[in-house]
Amino acid sequence: MVVSKRLKTSFSFLSFLSFLSFLLASGSTQANTYAGAIFSYTSTEYNIDGTSAESGRPLLFQAQIGHYFNDYVALEGRYGVSTGRSGGISVDGLASLLVKGNVPITDQTAIYALVGGSSAKLDQQNKGSSTETGMSFGLGAHYALGKQTALTLEYLNSLNTDKARIGGLNLAFQYRF
Repeated sequence: MVVSKRLKTSFSFLSFLSFLSFLLASGSTQANTYAGAIFSYTSTEYNIDGTSAESGRPLLFQAQIGHYFNDYVALEGRYGVSTGRSGGISVDGLASLLVKGNVPITDQTAIYALVGGSSAKLDQQNKGSSTETGMSFGLGAHYALGKQTALTLEYLNSLNTDKARIGGLNLAFQYRF
């Protein structure tokens, strides 16, 4: 019953993102695709057995690819894994699909908000592993180094469920095509 409800929620959310993508693409006058590498310092809590949550600070490396439909809206996908265990926890996979609301401040700087969903495969040493899915949200700042390169700094709450929480400070290097 709970799994069915989560699947319906995930399907509804993905349907909403697909519809939003279609609407944004249809009115697009400027398009920019970008890719990047993200280094994340996370705070992770994981409770697989229902008794006590373990916490750790695993470092994550993520790849990202995104597309700006105009100066204000982008759709972005990310995938990453932790570099090892911290506090007995490792993130064996973290996939996110995010909508980015961008507000240009100058030609080089912008601030943005992220909202979307993530799915994480977590492993708690000697206890087990599971895959958790939930909402993601965050805030960030973008600084263009040139016409094709940029640095971003953001805080992203990637996952917040009954069993798992992942939030972190992300530093990214992006390249626009």
